[in-house]
Amino acid sequence: MNKPLIGIVGSSGSGKSTSLRNLPVDKTIIIDLERKGLPFREAKNFQIIPAATLPEIDKAIATGLNNAEVVVIESFTKYCEILIETAQKMYKGYDVWSYYNKAIRKTLESLKNEKATVVITAIDEIVKIMQPTGGEYNTRRIKVQGKVHEGCIEKELLLVLFTEVRREKDNIEYCFQTNSDGITSAKTPLGMFKDLYIPNDLNTVITSLEEYYA
Repeated sequence: MNKPLIGIVGSSGSGKSTSLRNLPVDKTIIIDLERKGLPFREAKNFQIIPAATLPEIDKAIATGLNNAEVVVIESFTKYCEILIETAQKMYKGYDVWSYYNKAIRKTLESLKNEKATVVITAIDEIVKIMQPTGGEYNTRRIKVQGKVHEGCIEKELLLVLFTEVRREKDNIEYCFQTNSDGITSAKTPLGMFKDLYIPNDLNTVITSLEEYYA
């Protein structure tokens, strides 16, 4: 049975990277495409592999899948940026998007494995979707370039957790949204979480997932 693919999605500063803080440092590899550092003290204890090119990313993914129980790609958004920049240097016109689309699909397929739980972080976007009847509605989803993959990355993931910052008076709470509220594409296995919002702690989520399928 393949290990789960998990998406952590949200705006900048909403707690995507911070949610990694309690992952087991001896069992986790973080592939750092952003290369801006992680926003918590424990970051220095993690094995972090920086990657700035597609060959470096592919090598880092292979290393992670073969040597860790949890592999984090920080971030899928940056991966798409690197991919499109590479494609534009190699091709022109339609061939740029043909290469780009095939590469995304190939990478997502490579992440499906029986050894390590894979986590991708990503920026979100809010878009208006036109209905066949003529109406429209807002949806919040993973931001990705290219019409082929808009709104489709989530289909490849078992869990999609949206990061939320909830403020009450002087208290600030960082949370995960576990299921859709009619706007987000958040999702988790049926009955896994009874609450719409849970603490922003990826390690607790992975532990809950292991118990769910035990």
